[in-house]
Amino acid sequence: MAIATLPRNDVPQITASQMQQAVMLATGKFGLDSRVLVEHTGRNLYEMAQAYAPTGPVLVVAGRGDNGSGGLAAARLLGVRGRKVWVVPTHEEGNYSGIPREQLETLKHLPNVRVKTSLPKMKFSLVIDSAIGTSLEGPPRGRNLDVITVINAMDESTTVISVDVPTGVESDTGDVPGEAVNATMTLAVALPKVGLEPGGHVGRIFVGDLGFPPGVYEELGLSPLTLPDFVTELEG
Repeated sequence: MAIATLPRNDVPQITASQMQQAVMLATGKFGLDSRVLVEHTGRNLYEMAQAYAPTGPVLVVAGRGDNGSGGLAAARLLGVRGRKVWVVPTHEEGNYSGIPREQLETLKHLPNVRVKTSLPKMKFSLVIDSAIGTSLEGPPRGRNLDVITVINAMDESTTVISVDVPTGVESDTGDVPGEAVNATMTLAVALPKVGLEPGGHVGRIFVGDLGFPPGVYEELGLSPLTLPDFVTELEG
């Protein structure tokens, strides 16, 4: 599966607060359902999985926010297509609510998906890091820190896709206040965040289209953006 490309300078960057505003506009003024946005992220992650790690077991580490929802949706899509998927929530299941809780409940009905409370000690061909995203506040601690340690210790052949921003990286500045995931590639949701630079913890940068109406970009003071495909790699 070939992934489309665009020069990085052709795609605007936004802050975490602008991303929140974009989602509020999309789901409020423009009437998109939040579940639709989650499904778009899940589909985009699935396409990346098919392109860069099409076989072998998958680990999805999922927080309880929007990023976690996207990772859980990807786990479902991979599971129903025959991939063996292990899902590790970063919080106790009772602390999940709304769409992330719905996604977790759905996974219980899929025989190929196993939801675990601890990180499995095995080799994975693909890891989807959807633990924190843009909501990082200080150095990662607890299970988030455990996640980073385990992911970074994995075999070099493991493809690691971080959702929006690698866990442990501050999305607006690129600062790393503690430990951070070393991603092979990062899938920026809707638009890349201003602190992301290719290489280092971020790896290769991709953009996942959420299907925002042009008016969302106009409200943010940006020119309407048409990406060539659902997933696009930013080059240069």
